[in-house]
Amino acid sequence: METIVWPVYINSNHSRKEGRMLSLEESVEEPKIREISQALRRLKLQYTVEHEKSFPGSWWEKSGRVVVTHEYDTKLELLRKIANTIKINRVSN
Repeated sequence: METIVWPVYINSNHSRKEGRMLSLEESVEEPKIREISQALRRLKLQYTVEHEKSFPGSWWEKSGRVVVTHEYDTKLELLRKIANTIKINRVSN
């Protein structure tokens, strides 16, 4: 399955209305595309980074996005794994 991951999906500084998909406890503060791609590499998932893309809700900001090929049952499951891996990476650095 192929899924698009926008940083806003896991960003604790944004509201659900602004596009966050995870709970505040599960989310991370200001995730970068680089952190998302590092997490995906650690999870051994194939992905493509598209730096010049803008999330429709904030079309003026080129936040970038990542297209991920995965075998998880849901998009939420994938997002939780990514956010959790970013948290682990931040603690270990």
